[in-house]
Amino acid sequence: MSEPMYDDATLEYFKEEQRKDLVGQIWQYVLSLEEYIIRLRNQVNSLSEGQPPFPDPASDYTLSFYDHPAYPEFEEVLMDGEPFSKIED
Repeated sequence: MSEPMYDDATLEYFKEEQRKDLVGQIWQYVLSLEEYIIRLRNQVNSLSEGQPPFPDPASDYTLSFYDHPAYPEFEEVLMDGEPFSKIED
């Protein structure tokens, strides 16, 4: 990818710390959604008879943006790991 995932005019509106906080919160939300969907896939597998539809529920779901041009600016908030909040079933 060569296009930035943000536009400079929008980012200029926010202070650096606010930008990092916003991106960090969005990243945490993405992580919690990933976890929720994996739990749903596990539930579907447990309710399915025969071959489960999701043999490896997390195999094709986790995304990484580490090769994106914007990564250096937001490196400290775009880390893999456990989300701070959980989505309840």
